[in-house]
Amino acid sequence: MKRLKTAAVAVFALLATLAFPIGSTSFVAAENALTQVMLRDGGEYVAHLTGANNVSDFFHEVGIQLGDADRVNYAKATPLWDGINISILRELMFNVQIDNDTVLTKTTMPDTTVEQILMDLQQEKNVALLYDGEHARTVNEGDSIVFASLRERLETETSAIPYQTIENRTSAVRQGSSHVRQEGMAGEHAVTTQVIYIGGEEVNREVISEDITMEPVTEIIDIGTARLGALTDVTAPDFHYARRVRMEATAYTAGFGCTGKHPDDPWYRITASGREVEHGIVAVDRNVIPLGTQLYVENYGFALAADVGGAIRGYKIDLFMEDLSDALRFGRRNVYVWILE
Repeated sequence: MKRLKTAAVAVFALLATLAFPIGSTSFVAAENALTQVMLRDGGEYVAHLTGANNVSDFFHEVGIQLGDADRVNYAKATPLWDGINISILRELMFNVQIDNDTVLTKTTMPDTTVEQILMDLQQEKNVALLYDGEHARTVNEGDSIVFASLRERLETETSAIPYQTIENRTSAVRQGSSHVRQEGMAGEHAVTTQVIYIGGEEVNREVISEDITMEPVTEIIDIGTARLGALTDVTAPDFHYARRVRMEATAYTAGFGCTGKHPDDPWYRITASGREVEHGIVAVDRNVIPLGTQLYVENYGFALAADVGGAIRGYKIDLFMEDLSDALRFGRRNVYVWILE
């Protein structure tokens, strides 16, 4: 019986001795089958032992979920090796405000600077922006960044430049009459001002140009000095007329032979218009030239249609002359008659 117990102990001891090396070897083999992965997900690197074969399986094993904008330094299909460093860059959320507009929530990647955000916003909003801070600093999660718009506007104001008036006293116009030979027109003066706004507030205003966009036109008024019957140059620029006609001209005097009136007649030297005759008074057909019309008669001078005559019909004109011999010498001839304005 004693031998049997001794044999049993020996067998148990042998089995125990054989079991221990087998278990230890299995533990070492299992540990050697794992891969060490260094993972950084928004902080420091953390070591992981994994049995996964690639990056995608590893993320599934440790419960890593990626957003659409998150970035990994290896493709998901990349095989793992012992000591691989995997880094995940998670997008950041931050707020921006331009002037007093609505606060906007934006996302970006780590290590993005304020300068990069500013450049992107300028392109997106099509406006120059200013930032009162360190442009090179990186954006952090939850940051609130305030920008000020920089805008420029050009303002142009116009004002009238008064025109001058020149009075030209001329013998080409009958005394008592005046004519505007050239209409006056005001000019235009333009002032352009550059206005700078920062954050919607005006900060500077500066005149950058002044121009005369339209020169004023001088008004020219011809004022007559010529007496009735005076001669003038009909080609002068200040001689004004509405039209010119060709007429048959005769001459008459105040004497009885022409008017049938004696000096003691109360209507002696009085015309049909009631005006006393003098050199420059002419008789016309009032249906062709109304009484009161100012005329200029070739080689006779300035005239006034103030009389009528029984033989004066149509395009005929009778010129008053003081001396009968002058009237007889004139006779009957065709002359140009200018109907004045």
